[in-house]
Amino acid sequence: MPRHQPSAYLSHTARREGWLALPPCRWVALLIFTLAARHLANPFIATVYVLYMAGMGTCMGSVMTSALRTLADNQQTEGNAILNTLQQFAGAVGTSLSAVVVAQSQTHLAGSQAYTTAVGTQNAFIMLTVFATVIWFSYFKVVK
Repeated sequence: MPRHQPSAYLSHTARREGWLALPPCRWVALLIFTLAARHLANPFIATVYVLYMAGMGTCMGSVMTSALRTLADNQQTEGNAILNTLQQFAGAVGTSLSAVVVAQSQTHLAGSQAYTTAVGTQNAFIMLTVFATVIWFSYFKVVK
């Protein structure tokens, strides 16, 4: 028997800690990468990446804890394994899709390798920003 009713618990969590679904610093970092993709210097990349990873660090533990609280004690080990597997899979899919977008730009655009890579990178960041925005709005639509 679950310790909490999932819908009631998630609804309470969404009202109290709803911003944890996608912390603003993650979205802002993606937006900065999207807007500045063609003019990135190494120190700038490192600074924005630190901002992005700070957002990732603040949300992943809370999201996993929130999800695992909906399970009974004897199901939490399996739940943790499933969440970690899904996280790895989502990372692999995101990396693959980004690589495809960059490769397509390199193949189909005219210009130097550096230019086509920069355009492809910007397009990949646009795709990731759109995905993040859709996920964020979906979270609040599903969890009322």
